Amino acid sequence: MSALRKASLRACNALTSSNSLMPYAARVVSTSPRKDQSAVALSFEDAVAAKTCPFRKTLEPYTGAPAREEIATEPVGVQPFSSVPGPQGLPFVGTLFQYFKKDGPKFSKLFEVQKQRSEEFGPIYFEQLGNFRTVVVSSPWEYNKLIRAEGKFPNRKPMDPISHYRLERGMGLGLVTAQGEEWYKQRSVVSKKMLKLSEVASFAGEMGQVADDFVSRLETVRDGDSEVQNLDKELFKWAMESIGTFLFEERLGCLGKQPTSVTQSFIENLEGFFKALQPLLYNLPFYKLFPTKMYKTFEGHSDKLFEIGHGLVEKKMAEMENNKGSKSEFLQYLMNDGNMNSQEVASVAVEMLTGAVETVTSATTWCLYTLAKNPRAQQKMYQEICEAKAQAGGQLSAEQIAKMPYVKAVVKETLRKYPITYSTSRYIDSDLEIAGYQIPAGSHVQANLYGMYHNADLFYQPEEFIPERWLKSGPQMDPVVKSLSQLVWGHGARMCIGRRIAEQEMHLALTKIVEKFSLSYHHDDVEPVLNTVMTPDRPVRICFTPRE
Repeated sequence: MSALRKASLRACNALTSSNSLMPYAARVVSTSPRKDQSAVALSFEDAVAAKTCPFRKTLEPYTGAPAREEIATEPVGVQPFSSVPGPQGLPFVGTLFQYFKKDGPKFSKLFEVQKQRSEEFGPIYFEQLGNFRTVVVSSPWEYNKLIRAEGKFPNRKPMDPISHYRLERGMGLGLVTAQGEEWYKQRSVVSKKMLKLSEVASFAGEMGQVADDFVSRLETVRDGDSEVQNLDKELFKWAMESIGTFLFEERLGCLGKQPTSVTQSFIENLEGFFKALQPLLYNLPFYKLFPTKMYKTFEGHSDKLFEIGHGLVEKKMAEMENNKGSKSEFLQYLMNDGNMNSQEVASVAVEMLTGAVETVTSATTWCLYTLAKNPRAQQKMYQEICEAKAQAGGQLSAEQIAKMPYVKAVVKETLRKYPITYSTSRYIDSDLEIAGYQIPAGSHVQANLYGMYHNADLFYQPEEFIPERWLKSGPQMDPVVKSLSQLVWGHGARMCIGRRIAEQEMHLALTKIVEKFSLSYHHDDVEPVLNTVMTPDRPVRICFTPRE
């Protein structure tokens, strides 16, 4: 028995030899992500009475493969679910303990694990990680079957730590974690403002002004080598200021010489929130039994983020009530047309702030890095900017910037190489044949985006940065493969609600930065790691040299 497993069993003994489980004796907790998936409900009353740890069985030595139920009937030529290949693991926990071995796979590199597993097992494989069972698909044509079969209320894997926190605090599950009709009600309201191009484009002018101010700030915060120390922090400030023009229709003061304490606190807690969330998502959910150290950290950051977000919303609502000149079309729309109360409105606003700032910051960091590492592509983008500016009479509007094809291609190619969301997924509503196997209703199925984006059979020279592949004048690409670029934002009715805003913000900022600066990078290569989203593994020290 490994040292790790022995230590875990000692922890079980310590738990059951004390009264630490007694407060939970009347509760029944399921470790299954969904009620309709096969899993064991753990009765803590029985566990305490028997002086056993409810997770003990997951720690005992076992050499067999994870059990999977046979499907009663399969179409002719289609293999049963139990035949789907995949790595072997232990009962209940599957391959979870492999991720704690020194030379084993790592949660921080889960995108590489999926890529390697797909190379070993083919276009589809099954894996169990603790209480989470999943089917991973690495063929765009096969995953398209799931997309085409999607119903009105698509369900994806909830972020259990967030759901647990919100329920403990007496909140609704919110737009990101809710499922079914509860999700559909909120989504239907919010999408009318956030996914309509005309609505988002109406804020392009204000977001363009924020981008101008950010470029000016970059010029002042450069050091003697023209590098920007703590570039991620500066990008956080820009992203927060930019989304603020949409949510509150006012400037938050993030880009001043001395950013407000609220801004600094929000940025610090947002970084801590996502770093704590990553391990909580994949480890055994002990935090549901008692508040673990990591969960307490996550809880503290969450409390602070909601406190700041609620404060911003309440301040804006008070201003709108007392001052007819103060307005926020988005917040007013949620309250009036969306029939949301103040707490629901604040919850949506906080979700938009946290999601938008982290996503846009990470994506823009990768864009700047790839441009700095690829001077040919950077020069081509600069030429497009200069030509468009000349045609516009010397001044580009935000609307014109949003239509520049090479700028868009740079963003698409960056997110192919470094997909901030390395996978997209669904719980399927009905039995579905995928890659020759019958996958039962209720199964979790995810697209191995990173693996597909880096597959030489799908993309020519996948490790090279080639924005031209996304241009209409570029090499012809299979339409299904080309549509993969959209999946980094999700798909269907659960596509990222802030996608339109994020793309507009990035197009504006990148255009203005490249117009003003020549970018270069003179340090060791940056590698991607997961902090819930894909982020650089070290500070990205880009040199911003003003153009003559």
